[in-house]
Amino acid sequence: MLEIFNLKERVRGSGEVAIGPSEAGTLTTYLIYGRLTPRETGRRIRPGQGREEIFFLINGRVRMLLAGGNEVEIRAGSAVPLKEGTDCWLSNLTDKPVEYIVAGGFTEPVHFLRQVQQQAGGRYL
Repeated sequence: MLEIFNLKERVRGSGEVAIGPSEAGTLTTYLIYGRLTPRETGRRIRPGQGREEIFFLINGRVRMLLAGGNEVEIRAGSAVPLKEGTDCWLSNLTDKPVEYIVAGGFTEPVHFLRQVQQQAGGRYL
């Protein structure tokens, strides 16, 4: 059966919500919906070990500061690929809330699948 997740309703004000293996029953991908309040700064995003992500800005403008001091301005409709371990901090450059999506996948699926199987009591495999 197809399940629908209304991510927008799960975030009040500022924050993130993720749909991953335990919610969606997938083994190798996940999706994060996030919202920054007007002029909010310092939201950290970072693909963890064995993960790669793509950041997509739905609306507005944000500044993405990378570890090491590099920064870039991102506008609505733009996507930025992030490699494993890339530390980033987001700042909303507008007077309105901005929304974004982070889609990710696991580059070490065998390791990850073992963890999911253990956590789910063998439910997926």
